[in-house]
Amino acid sequence: MSLSHSILGFLSYGSMTGYDLAKAFGSSVKFFWYAQTSHIYHELNKLEQKQFVTCEIIVQTEKPNKKLYSITESGKNEFLRWLSSENHEFSKGIKNAFLMKVFFSGCKPPDQCIAMLKSFSDDCKKYLIEMNDIPTSIDHYGKLVKPYEKVYWNFTADFGYSYIQMCIDWADRCIKKLEEFE
Repeated sequence: MSLSHSILGFLSYGSMTGYDLAKAFGSSVKFFWYAQTSHIYHELNKLEQKQFVTCEIIVQTEKPNKKLYSITESGKNEFLRWLSSENHEFSKGIKNAFLMKVFFSGCKPPDQCIAMLKSFSDDCKKYLIEMNDIPTSIDHYGKLVKPYEKVYWNFTADFGYSYIQMCIDWADRCIKKLEEFE
């Protein structure tokens, strides 16, 4: 999945600033697609060069001027082309440095691995708490789209909750097995 297409997707709902886009990523899809604000602005510049988006400068007196981005017709066409294209990305797997560390952790004492897995589980639990804001975001932004579009947002949120809960359950099982070696 490219960041550019994600940005086009958000802009298909309405015009946004780079800041608005960063908030949209953070409040809705960050559990499966994290985007740094600097990368968003970089991609917006590329999209503008390709004429997939336009940029309107909003002059502000007390604050710096802001740029409001809108998707163009060619941007909508590109987004719909990408959305309809066959998806091979899932089958390529996911790069995960943490799992690589787990894979090679046999050279460390079990108690160190248990500590690492507990830390991972704790981070997942904190992340699950952060995800509690997602339904509110979906309800808030869901007012801007057709009701059936909001259903798809709920599908991805459900996947996120299920995935994070699976990570917690997996870490607990691993910890339990490692405790047998102590």
